[in-house]
Amino acid sequence: MKRTLGAVLVFACLGCEEKQKAIDNLAHDQAVMKAASAAANEVVRNATDCTAAKPLIPEAYRQLDEARQNVRAAASQTILDTLKQQVDRVDQLCP
Repeated sequence: MKRTLGAVLVFACLGCEEKQKAIDNLAHDQAVMKAASAAANEVVRNATDCTAAKPLIPEAYRQLDEARQNVRAAASQTILDTLKQQVDRVDQLCP
């Protein structure tokens, strides 16, 4: 009985460690993505004014690339892909 309880506790703790690791990864990714998201959003906010948006695009791409190298969670990669697509659209609209 004690062995069974011990095994259950070990597996429960492993699950807790995995959950904590996932939470830590998301917190890390949130901090990493903050600058990239801000840069991409600035481009999108200025999408109707190409004169304002065009000079912001290279920095947005740089921030997105830097964030992509530093994020840990797969969901963060998906968010970065979406942000890049939005910057791409503005880049195409503002030759």
